Amino acid sequence: AMVPKQAGGKLFSEPLARLVFWLFLALSIPVGVHHQYVDPGVPAGWKLVHATLTYLLFVPSMLTAFNVCASLEIGGRARGGKGLLGWIRTLPWDEPSFVAQNLAMILFVFGGIGGLTNASYNLNLVIHNTMWVPGHFHLTVGSAVTLTFFGILYWLVPMLTGKPLFSKKIALWQSWSWFLGMLLMSNGLHILGLNFGPPRRTMLGSAPYAAEGWQPLLIEAALGGVILGISGLLFYYNMVRTVASKEKLAKPMEMPVAESLDTGPMPDFLDRWRPWVAVTVALILIAYGPLLINLISNIGLTSPGYKLW
Repeated sequence: AMVPKQAGGKLFSEPLARLVFWLFLALSIPVGVHHQYVDPGVPAGWKLVHATLTYLLFVPSMLTAFNVCASLEIGGRARGGKGLLGWIRTLPWDEPSFVAQNLAMILFVFGGIGGLTNASYNLNLVIHNTMWVPGHFHLTVGSAVTLTFFGILYWLVPMLTGKPLFSKKIALWQSWSWFLGMLLMSNGLHILGLNFGPPRRTMLGSAPYAAEGWQPLLIEAALGGVILGISGLLFYYNMVRTVASKEKLAKPMEMPVAESLDTGPMPDFLDRWRPWVAVTVALILIAYGPLLINLISNIGLTSPGYKLW
């Protein structure tokens, strides 16, 4: 609800945004076994249940993408954008908070598409525990989450401290450099995992089995990591200088909250939280209850104890 306001427009559909929230709440928790597709102790049937629920998460993700893009188009056209894609150019690309959050969404598109491979019970066998996996994490947690937090802090810290952001220019450099660094690192890691299969959580630079064909991609990932490190330093420098500044804002900042383009009444089923919470709890019990009972009842406590001192 913040980005449409920062873009100078309105939220395309509040009912759609609320529906997405409830769908994410219900579907995001009962999917944990998608991390354990190759674990021998987990029955295949329950892996299928969690895989199905994981794929269902793609639905609210696409609904969110549509709602956000439509909201951005409203803002871009309100700022004078013309033509099919001309509204993109008129968006506030000089505002670091907006830029960081939008670049985070762009990176998350690639993370979401790659996530479909992780979610597949069969395709996951190709990339399981390879460098593909941290490449995926860097596009989701390292981009969609972290870069969004950067963007939020670019207005939240000034609002809380009553002090202007030290440097918009540094903030813009930081946002774009994080975007570039993450593109390089995630691309190298994804291709490594998919084409060559080197294991994750391994010091590959010292691995005797490291193939010569890995080196260009490892260098690409390392270069991306260096750029990310520099970008992180730029962020902390900007934040420290902002907090330490003695300059005060001319007027208090307000939290950017978008109005909805749709002013009609909200559907009742989107305003009632109890049914959605009940569905969420039911899905959690269905997805994990019998599975945990099965695992606990068949557990083999045969490992000898260890004397640690």
